[in-house]
Amino acid sequence: MSEESKIWIGRDGQRFGPYDEATLRTWINEGKVSALSLAWRDGMAEWRPLHEILGIAVPPPMVGGAAPALHSDLPAPPDLHWAIIFVVDLFVGGLMGLVWQFVQASWIKKIDPASRATMWLVISVCLLPLTWVVMVGVMLNQSYTASRPDLGAVAGVMAYFGLFFVLGVAMLVCRYVAMFSMARSMREKLPAYGLVPEIGGVTLFFFTHYYLQAQMTWVARWRRTGLVAPPAQKAVFWVVFGVWAGLMLLFLMLVWAAMFASYHAG
Repeated sequence: MSEESKIWIGRDGQRFGPYDEATLRTWINEGKVSALSLAWRDGMAEWRPLHEILGIAVPPPMVGGAAPALHSDLPAPPDLHWAIIFVVDLFVGGLMGLVWQFVQASWIKKIDPASRATMWLVISVCLLPLTWVVMVGVMLNQSYTASRPDLGAVAGVMAYFGLFFVLGVAMLVCRYVAMFSMARSMREKLPAYGLVPEIGGVTLFFFTHYYLQAQMTWVARWRRTGLVAPPAQKAVFWVVFGVWAGLMLLFLMLVWAAMFASYHAG
């Protein structure tokens, strides 16, 4: 094996090696080297966990639910169950979740100083009042158009609707960029502490900060106990969504049935 294809191992700010893959696999099986150690080989842009370079699906140190003894070095993540945030959001119109996203971004900044999640959240929040202002403009123009149904008035309403749509989309995009940025930071930075999270992109898209909080709660538990099993909650989000979607469908069917019966009764 050529010198360029061998692998360097990083530990305590120093690098050791290079070693060939067969030697490293043997050492991992013998417990001499952690599969979660940062490693590098010629041609790589940055250091990555050794198990990724070797193609090991599950790092051996985590088999059986035990994690390496690096968890105490990790800054304490926000540890509040996502269901509590969701219930409070129901009563305060989503304000709890809005604030909690900044709490999450603050922790991400501790493990990834290069993170810009907070910046994207600030932009998203700044766009929110603008959408409200434009919404008021739409309502006022609609009232004006009712008395002046000429082309100019209609064009004014359409312009406000267009601006409202653009601002709303921009606000959502900034929020999603922040969410996926935080998820990327967790994937890239947590292996250095001895933890490899599995964050589903589709689940994150639909459940955003609630799902991200489930991941952070899992990290907090691992930090306290050193255990990675059971994994972070994921299926429960789809179960809750399925129940909610089923109830909404049932409600719409009942409304349609009532309207149908009322129409034929008349």
